[in-house]
Amino acid sequence: MMINNETFKAVGIIGKPIKQSLSPYLHNYWINKYGLSSYYLPLPLDNINHLKGALKKLNFLGLNITIPYKKSIINQLDSIDANAKNIRAVNTLILKNNQLKGFNTDIIGFKKGLLKKNWNKKRPVVIFGAGGAAEAIIYFLKLENIKDITVVNRTKKRVTQIKRKYKDINFSSNFKLDIKEAGLIINTSSLGMIGYPDLEIKLNKINKEAIIYDIVYNPINTNLINQAKKQKLEFITGLDMFIEQARASFEIWFQIKPKINISLINNIKRIISKT
Repeated sequence: MMINNETFKAVGIIGKPIKQSLSPYLHNYWINKYGLSSYYLPLPLDNINHLKGALKKLNFLGLNITIPYKKSIINQLDSIDANAKNIRAVNTLILKNNQLKGFNTDIIGFKKGLLKKNWNKKRPVVIFGAGGAAEAIIYFLKLENIKDITVVNRTKKRVTQIKRKYKDINFSSNFKLDIKEAGLIINTSSLGMIGYPDLEIKLNKINKEAIIYDIVYNPINTNLINQAKKQKLEFITGLDMFIEQARASFEIWFQIKPKINISLINNIKRIISKT
């Protein structure tokens, strides 16, 4: 980090809780690597009522936004990009020319992870969970012209909101539904995360074209990912999505597409293993 008082601009992440976030480590690694006059701060906030004025006064360049503010932040922004507008959720903002603009890089992160694999788009897609991440992923799947999508969720409230927007999506509350023909299975729920129960689904009868995508990244090897390995299926961990959405945010702020290397990934894995 090269602190220059004339050019210094802070970046950071707002949300609650954020003590588990690896974003400060990752972004400060890149800030140091590229010799930028900046620093990435974790900012646990109880509310965001006066955020707009505070950012302008405190000389911030931008922020990441996480739970629970991805939707409510929109009211404070001057403009949002097409992705954020369609999903009604923002995870990145930039302050430029005294204007706050919001973006959604979660979609970019998800897409980059998936397009590294040989994905059969003709097969059904099954999504576990119906929160904000699920909504972003459904939007991406619709852009990819996927016809057969099933969302599995225990409660109906979130499902009803998605159903209003996407009429042709199937819904189920049965976590033991038949998934053997699915080409893509995605866990967007908190199941499998540290401190939560595992996502209990069986992959032993699934077709061998299936790709298993778990957006949980702590732990990296969730029960779902371990099952995919056991069945020799293609899989994508939450670490891919996390790093790719962070790269997209960093590029929005600094106009630099940061490089990823093995030592960085190994350091992140080491930090995760200690939490």
